[in-house]
Amino acid sequence: MAHPTGFFFKANTSLRFRIASLAVAVVAIGTAFLLDDGCIQWMLAHHTPAWAHVAGALSRWGDWPELMALGLTLLLIAWARHSRGLVHLLLCMITASTLAGASANAVRLLSGRTRPNAVGVKPGWYGLWYERQFLLGKNSFHGFPSGHTAAAFAFFGTVGWARRGWAWLFLGPAAAIGWSRLYLNAHRLSDVTVALILGLLLAYVVWTRAGPALARLVAGQGGWPLARGR
Repeated sequence: MAHPTGFFFKANTSLRFRIASLAVAVVAIGTAFLLDDGCIQWMLAHHTPAWAHVAGALSRWGDWPELMALGLTLLLIAWARHSRGLVHLLLCMITASTLAGASANAVRLLSGRTRPNAVGVKPGWYGLWYERQFLLGKNSFHGFPSGHTAAAFAFFGTVGWARRGWAWLFLGPAAAIGWSRLYLNAHRLSDVTVALILGLLLAYVVWTRAGPALARLVAGQGGWPLARGR
């Protein structure tokens, strides 16, 4: 089974595309930092119990373990139906989401940025230490970037990179998960924006770099027990 990297990414691998993408990312991140306080105030001003319940559900079911449960369930179904294309795509989605979640968690454990809902501490970046406290186990200091958002955008963003066009609609669930983290005051806009970019970047890297190897694995050339796939 051929991996469609060349077809979908021929134009995207140009230097112009990479420079434009970098510029957009830099502007988006810079703007997000400037709008952090305003975003928090707007969310608090429009906070309602009903929407808080929706946001809570999205956050609860949109974390990495739940995304993995969804991905593995669909993977087993696709495997049982001998659908090579879907098995390949789901393997890339699971891989990208895992890498994005792990990367985001590593950064936020080291950055020590306070969450906007942290109580009794001045907003800031504290690294690993604050007032003689080791912060690795202190959730209030793990705000940057958002692990939920990174994992979700990598998971659903892989579909967009793979299929393009209408497939970018799959970013809807990821955007909803990112919104939920803002609405619950668990993250700032910059936390979510950086995580969004990280997730999409790792989805692209996994699809274009690891995707061909996974395609060969699914096709049976690497020992994958799937001989009659579509």
